[in-house]
Amino acid sequence: MTKQANAKPLILLLEDEVLIALTLQDELQDAGFAVAGPFTTCAAALGWLGAATPSMAILDAALKDGPCREIALELSRREVPFLIYSGHQENGQLLAEFQHITWIEKPVPSVVLVQACQKLLVGCV
Repeated sequence: MTKQANAKPLILLLEDEVLIALTLQDELQDAGFAVAGPFTTCAAALGWLGAATPSMAILDAALKDGPCREIALELSRREVPFLIYSGHQENGQLLAEFQHITWIEKPVPSVVLVQACQKLLVGCV
């Protein structure tokens, strides 16, 4: 994806809980981000990644069709920063190879995620 100076950063959002997903989408958009998703399955997100690359991503550790490992690997290959926002405790088992990634355990106020996104994107400008 070519980054334009005035373009809003595009956040890929993977979340299978509808209320959480819609709230996050609204909060991110209000904070000045564009949002791809929310995607409720890994398959749908991988399909989207086949044609686009986000500025960063928020991944739930597991969606309706399983852990988000393949998406995390693809984002890593593309050097796209991401964080994990999950109801699963950070125990190193779900996404073991991504222990260095910021893991935010649900629930937290949306502002915490917005700030984490802003922090991740600072290093990418």
